[in-house]
Amino acid sequence: MRVGLTTGMYYGVMETEDALSYMHRFGVPCCEVFFESFCEYSTAFGRELKSRLDGMDPVSMHTRVQHFETDLLGQSRHQVADGIDNFARALDAGAELGVKLYVYHGPMSIRGERRPIAQWADALAYAVGMAAKRGIQLCWENVSWCIVNAPDRAIEAAEVCPPLGFVMDAKQALETRWDPVEYVQAMGSRLRHVHVLDKDEHGRSVLPGQGVYDFRRLADVLRSMDYRGDIILEPYSALTRDEDALRSSLDYLRRIFEV
Repeated sequence: MRVGLTTGMYYGVMETEDALSYMHRFGVPCCEVFFESFCEYSTAFGRELKSRLDGMDPVSMHTRVQHFETDLLGQSRHQVADGIDNFARALDAGAELGVKLYVYHGPMSIRGERRPIAQWADALAYAVGMAAKRGIQLCWENVSWCIVNAPDRAIEAAEVCPPLGFVMDAKQALETRWDPVEYVQAMGSRLRHVHVLDKDEHGRSVLPGQGVYDFRRLADVLRSMDYRGDIILEPYSALTRDEDALRSSLDYLRRIFEV
């Protein structure tokens, strides 16, 4: 397992291409690219990002969920058509960059509702197919405020759309008071990607190594499942200001996951 970073940690601080260049100072072998706005959904922008990799492997891509992900599952033909168009342009940018995974949030869970995922079976299959044609696998991420916000919902999604992959986000799991290991076990062999951030004893987000979660246990479970993906540290921008602390957290994760 390799430990990498996401450009999303500099969202609101620097633009995507500049964040990608800046991350080289941390010596990570792989990264996730967070596409911040519609103007970035183009093959030209994908080429610009690719020119800044300098050997770093762009494993995955992420977009702002509000841009089109819910539109893909919309009820209006016009809404769905716009969603498909924006998704296609985002995927084209990602394919040009060379990513292999698309991190998908899916629809929001309003007031804790548990809408059946089967109602979106056709739309999900279409989206998965769009990504696959570009050599990218659509991977559903557990998110506290979205539909897949409990381990059984990941199982449900896999049953509805078997080609789906999954992303396990440890921070999001902890926010819903689930052990990340429970998500890993529910996602099983479809797990393709892992995001990590820690929580302290008061529930505040902190860098791994500064909080209370047992990442060694998570690493042991991943190894027992023969997990072949990467570990992406995904801090919020406020947690990147102390670069020494960020480097220490990366070293902590490397000692746990890369041995």
